[in-house]
Amino acid sequence: MSVRIEIPSPPKEAPPPPATAPVDDTMRRLQIGIAGVLTVLLLVGMAGLIGDRARESAAGDATAAAEVKMPGEEEKTSGAPLEELGVQAVSPSSKDENAATPVKVPQAAPSATVPDLEPDPALQRARQSNQ
Repeated sequence: MSVRIEIPSPPKEAPPPPATAPVDDTMRRLQIGIAGVLTVLLLVGMAGLIGDRARESAAGDATAAAEVKMPGEEEKTSGAPLEELGVQAVSPSSKDENAATPVKVPQAAPSATVPDLEPDPALQRARQSNQ
């Protein structure tokens, strides 16, 4: 007769997690990076297209504006843009003309007071009583 004695063994530890987690994380980071680069390239390409169309539109507007002429209007190249707008420059021939011109400076009435601007007597009494 044989007797068998079993000795309880310590509980087994759980196996370490599989090594697939870092690979998944690496793939996710790679996908996000590629998506970011493609997004930047798409935005740069769209900005280039918008810039090209704006330049074409500006060139078309400039040629259309150059072709429009009002009836009865002749080409003026006097070099004085203010005169083209109808503004005349004052150019005295000498400083003596300015000195000889009488200039009247408006004078205020000597004792004109506005009643609204006079100090309020009740306010003055209140200030004096607080002191």
